[in-house]
Amino acid sequence: MLGIALLVVGIVLVHNGILFMSNTKTVTVGADGKETEKIVPLVVASPKSIAYFNLIVGALLVAGNLIMLAFHAPMDLRAEGGLPSYVIFQNIAAGLVFGITYLFIAGNLMLKLDGRSFGIFSIGASIFAVVMVIYNIAQVDWNGPVSDGNTFMALAFLWLTWFVLWFSAVLQFTFKMKVMEKIFPYISIAVGVIGAFVPAILLLTGVWGLL
Repeated sequence: MLGIALLVVGIVLVHNGILFMSNTKTVTVGADGKETEKIVPLVVASPKSIAYFNLIVGALLVAGNLIMLAFHAPMDLRAEGGLPSYVIFQNIAAGLVFGITYLFIAGNLMLKLDGRSFGIFSIGASIFAVVMVIYNIAQVDWNGPVSDGNTFMALAFLWLTWFVLWFSAVLQFTFKMKVMEKIFPYISIAVGVIGAFVPAILLLTGVWGLL
């Protein structure tokens, strides 16, 4: 489930980053010949088309993880030789937070909102991500098997990349930092590749079989 979710998350993050990416070009406007800066999108796409894709992905992630929650809530999977239930819940929590993130983006675009509510949501998501980074690092038994330590460090790394994404959203949508308008799309692409798409491929191909 985690590999599938990360694959979808990675694709939509790269998709959003590319479509929101822009160049700052200096153009001459007006009869007086004065120069001003204008944001020119690299890829032109209507807000509705971007919103539609985010709506589909967000709805699938939320629905899928709620189904997972319903099936796994009463079980302790460790007894069956699988992952402990708290790890399942962590994966579900990540999926739900990402799903709500994309639903927020879709709603902001369709309803032409200013994004502050999404920024405030991202504060909570950022705090949760930091907690999960600290938690997974704390789980590492430095004297234990290397494979176990690698698992927790890998999870900590993933949560760290997701923290960078959500905290960047806080800076852009809550505090309205102008510089974030230029760099946030690149952060979205980088996190989509490093923190989602590549781990998804490793999981789905069995190269990374620890999760």
